[in-house]
Order: sequence, then structure tokens, then C-alpha cells
Amino acid sequence: MKVAKSCSQCRTAKRRCRPGPTPNSACARCAHKGQNCSLLTGLNLNRQKFLAPAVTAPTGSKEVSDNIRDLLVDLYLELIHDKPHTFFHPETLRAQTQNGLLPDAILFSILAFAARLSNDQAVRGRAKEFFQAAKDALKKTIDEVTLDNVHASALVGNLCGIEGDASGESLFFGIAFRMAQILRLPEANLEDDGIMREIKLRTYWSLYMIDHWSSAGLDMPRQIPDTTRHSLPMPELKFWSLNQGNKASCVLPCDRRPGLWGYMVILARIFGKIQELHRRLANNHLSDAEAEEYTRQVALQFQEYSQNLPSDIELTRDNLHHHAKMGLGSTFVALHLGYHHYSTLLYFHYLDSTHIEVSSQALFAARCKFHAAAFSELLSISNDLPGCEAVYFIVGHMTVISSSALLHTLLFGEPDELPDTRKRLSSNFQVLLKLKQYWPYVNSMITRLFAFQEACMLSTDRVYVVDKWIVKFLLQHALPIEKNLRPPTTQSLAERDRFAEDALSILRPSRPELHS
Repeated sequence: MKVAKSCSQCRTAKRRCRPGPTPNSACARCAHKGQNCSLLTGLNLNRQKFLAPAVTAPTGSKEVSDNIRDLLVDLYLELIHDKPHTFFHPETLRAQTQNGLLPDAILFSILAFAARLSNDQAVRGRAKEFFQAAKDALKKTIDEVTLDNVHASALVGNLCGIEGDASGESLFFGIAFRMAQILRLPEANLEDDGIMREIKLRTYWSLYMIDHWSSAGLDMPRQIPDTTRHSLPMPELKFWSLNQGNKASCVLPCDRRPGLWGYMVILARIFGKIQELHRRLANNHLSDAEAEEYTRQVALQFQEYSQNLPSDIELTRDNLHHHAKMGLGSTFVALHLGYHHYSTLLYFHYLDSTHIEVSSQALFAARCKFHAAAFSELLSISNDLPGCEAVYFIVGHMTVISSSALLHTLLFGEPDELPDTRKRLSSNFQVLLKLKQYWPYVNSMITRLFAFQEACMLSTDRVYVVDKWIVKFLLQHALPIEKNLRPPTTQSLAERDRFAEDALSILRPSRPELHS
């Protein structure tokens, strides 16, 4: 059989096909365009045909059965994908998996995510094995600048964060960002069909979102600037319905309404402003009056966001059930959890009641409490409603922030606020315990609550001074938190502290079930 010297993509485009840097790599044109190369696919298929089954675990391990593989891919699509990131067209991903065309780095990353959420204890026990296989596979092709490697690097970076490896998280995210820039994402090629165009767009905005979260969590500079030049992701159902060769997404930005992920991007832009507010406060670059005005301006952006939200995407019980029936319940919940989380962060500073020079202090503090409570209530409802579960890793940090505002209310709030606050705290803690079963590193996030409680107890009339410690507490979720060493006052909150101790007791690591 004659071996093709040029790939099918270059032959179709009638372009010269130049070989890649190694015999087992994509051609130069496909690598630059970030598209699959038939030469690379053929090499992979031949290697799999003669050396190993299409899907195998690391050397020396047992194979992954097709049934478990497909169940885990479906579990990933249900509970992870379209929440912290949106990289794939679901049916295309399934087809690539079943046909052995999905790169190992991506496949094993997906298996590593989903294995932790499996009800099968034996499968859950293989999560780290899958993660290592994903890293090993990615390292073999790390010098190939392709869209597949953008996805693989971002997935491995997420998995590093889940394992508490902050350096690995930053490194692999950085690789994903740079490859995306080399590929000029989200610019499409003339030969891209609708699915590929939207995948590139969703990949770009996923990296934008990851950049916001990781830069805050790791205390690193952002790599992807704000822009309104690119259109927002289309509605999810429309994207899912696209077929190979379909050009349906080739429309002008003004002609398309955003999907749920488009509204997540809008919120992420606001989140960037909140990050900047906290950093400037911590470095004493804003007076109380300037901070108040800055907060008002960001609050107006939230107001504009809410006013522009279509009625069928507003947070109502009917909409929640409707999105659950469409298979979008968890994504719908993720959008609104993000809204309440970002709002809680914006106003958190004003829980400090000593801001007597700030005319809006009481209003802003009330808003912080409202959004922390709303987050807790939505989280509780979502985990009781099939198809709406919020169990991805970063929910742990978001729940800790909500719980911190609730804990402050428990310590410093009015007596009539206490009963509902205790219920919400208890609900949040149950979620944290559940998440810890899936993602053990959530335990390090739980310890932040104990540090926050101690910070609260240092004074009778203020929760904290806005300093670098509280910025680290609120935003730097990927880094360890130390105690706030501010000197204590002579008074105490003994009675309220007992309330807090009772509430936090469920999370104390002395309980056997909390040990990793």
C-alpha cells in the first residue's frame, strides 16, 4: 500500500504539505492552524493497531474497557465540561473517543476528571493513574503547537490545581495561553466548519476565564487581555446541534445571542475589576472615598448585566427546571453561582463596620450578606435537583467565601439573622464535605475557614483590616493561607464564638471521615 506523503487537509486545500519537526508529528501547516492532521492520525492509528489497544492505561497497568471509558467521558460532559471550561463539541468528542482519534493527553485528562466523580470505587482509585498518563502523553508532544495541545495543557493544568500542585498548574496554563496566542485563537481558517469555528472561540474564552481565576488564585499577572473584538459563545443547544461541515456559526457577532457561557464571560470581565479593587485596597492605593466610588461603578456593571439578561436565563425555579430538562442545568447553575460569588467578593470589604466615613457601608455590607446567602441557597437546591449538580473543583473555594460571609454574620450579625445563617452554614458545610470526597485538596480550602474565624476573633467590632492577608484569603485559593497575626484586643466574643465553633465542628479534621 502506498503511503501518502501529504496529509488530506493539505491536499484538499491544494497547499504544499511540509513535514513536521519529527517523523511522528503533524505537518507544519496543520500544526500552525491547530487542526488535526491525517498524517499524525494515521501514524497514531497504525501505532495503536500494531502495538496496543486504542485506549490503554499507563505501561504496566490494566487496560481501560471501552464501556468504562465511554461512561467516564459522558460523566465528564455532564458534570465538568461547560462549567469551569468549554473545549469540545460533545458528539464529536464521543466519536473521536470511540474511533481512537482522541489524543492520549486529552483522553486521560478527561478520565482523570471523571474518575473522581465515579460511583465505582475501583475507578475512583485510578484517578491519579489517569492523571499521570495524561501528563506523560502531553510531555511527549509538548513542542507541537496544536489546538489539541492547547486543550491538553489546560486540562492538565486544571488537574495540577486539583492535586494542589500550584507550580504545575501555573506552568501548564502558561503553555496553553502561549500556544493559543501562537495559533492566533480564536481566528478561524477558511476551511474550518461551524463546529471548529465555535470550538476555537470557546477555547479562547475558556482560557480567558482560566486566566482570570488562575491569576487570582496563584497571584500571577494575567496573560490574556480584556477585549470585545471577538464574539461570545453561541447558545449551547445550537452548538450541540451542529454537524460536521455545517457553517451555521459563520455569522456576525451582532447577529448572534450569547449562550450561557457567553454570559459567564461577561461576568469574568467584571471579576477582573473586582480583583483590581482588592489589590489596590491592599496596597493602600485607594482612599475610602475612591474605593466606595470604584465599588459603585462595578455595582452598576452588575446592574447592567442583570438588566440585559434574557428572561429565560434569569434565576427562577422554572428556568432551573427548564435548563435541567435540556441537559443544561449544571451550566445554568454555574452561571448564577458565579454571579453571586463575584458579588460577594465585591462587597466583602464592607463587612468591616468601622468604615464610618463610607456612606454606603451598610448598604454594601447588606448586599454582601444577601449574595452569600443566595449562593448558599442556590447551591443547596442545585445539589438536590437531578441534572443541576455543582460538583466541579472550584465550587469548593466559592463555597468557602460564601461561608466566610455567613460566619461573619454569625459572629457580628443581629440576633434575628442567626437561625437562617446557621442553616445556610450547615448546608454549605455539607457541600464541602461532599466535594472533599471527590477532590481531597478541598480540605486545604476548608482550613481557610478556621483561619478566617481566628481573624474575626481578634477584634470585637471589625472582621479585619483590608490588607494583603484578606486579598490572599479572598482570591488566592491555590496558595496556602497563614494566620492573620494582628494583635488581639482585650475583649472577646465568647458567646458568638461558641456559635461559630458549633457550626464549624462538622468540618474539624479530628473527625475520621475527614482524613484524606
